Amino acid sequence: MRKIGFYAAVFASTLMMSCDTAEKIEVATVPGDEANFEYSAEQFADLKIIRYRIPQWDQLSLQQKKLVYYLSEAGYAGRDIMWDQNYRYNLEIRKALETAFTNFSGDKTSEDFKAFEVYLKRVWFSNGIHHHYSNDKLPADFSQDFLKGLLKETGAVEINLTEKH
Repeated sequence: MRKIGFYAAVFASTLMMSCDTAEKIEVATVPGDEANFEYSAEQFADLKIIRYRIPQWDQLSLQQKKLVYYLSEAGYAGRDIMWDQNYRYNLEIRKALETAFTNFSGDKTSEDFKAFEVYLKRVWFSNGIHHHYSNDKLPADFSQDFLKGLLKETGAVEINLTEKH
């Protein structure tokens, strides 16, 4: 979840820096720094997460940095609204999946757990259990028994998984 906050701050500050302000900020680059920066943060399933450079960040005033912070916080609030609007159980599902992921003490190198991790990242990216473009439910490449065991072991939820909502 910390990565999401970082990306929100980067996005907000990029928007802020693209606006025409009264004071212009000189961009100082370190020779060779461009070549060493890794833009690709992560890639999984059909998604690729990228990051942006903000070489002027240290030159922002305290007021500008506070603005970025508050824009990020507004983004968090808006994101939960979006999750809820996409599907009424999305927030509960997110909480259960994150609890299971955080509290799992078993073999994190197993194929089922790796598939669960990819599924969770796709859920985060799509703001819910439906694909961000097609609105089809995201496919899970792990078994229902694995999920039941994971949720039970970690105390993530106390629900009947066979019950239809």
